[in-house]
Amino acid sequence: MILAVCSVLPAQATDRQDSRELRQEVRPEVRDVKQDCRENDQKDNYECRQDKREVKQDIREKARDVKH
Repeated sequence: MILAVCSVLPAQATDRQDSRELRQEVRPEVRDVKQDCRENDQKDNYECRQDKREVKQDIREKARDVKH
């Protein structure tokens, strides 16, 4: 019983780390998209912030898919 639990833990840790790495890799890109949005005056700050939130939510969903 203990061996079965111990074998699952490293897999879960790897999945969590892969998920975290995915979010970390995309973070600078999301920041750049928001800055470009504001600099180009395409939208007001509220709309740029909403766009950033939507992108981050998509990334979170992908990270969850990696974990599960």
